[in-house]
Amino acid sequence: MTDQTEESAQQGTEQQVEASENNSSNLESLMHIPLEVSVELGRVKLPLHSVVRIGRGTVLQMGKEADSHVDILANGSIFAHGEVVKADGKLGVRITNIVTPAERVRALS
Repeated sequence: MTDQTEESAQQGTEQQVEASENNSSNLESLMHIPLEVSVELGRVKLPLHSVVRIGRGTVLQMGKEADSHVDILANGSIFAHGEVVKADGKLGVRITNIVTPAERVRALS
């Protein structure tokens, strides 16, 4: 190889390393962005007159079985499914399935 070709190849490698380092630091910056993670047990549509009558002790039926899976959302978009578990006297969610990227895109539209 000529000196010019070697120098060009070395510059290309240096640029790739620099780009990779920039991507890593950009990704690291993104990892600290807070997201709201919520668990959705179900949804129900109610007429306004029913919502007005809701009081302490009212039970809203969600249309799901008690042992069915729940949706886990990040900033309002489903990213996983899970099941409700009890851990140390508190409720938790065990993730059973991660939503595919294609399903996540569909959920956004």
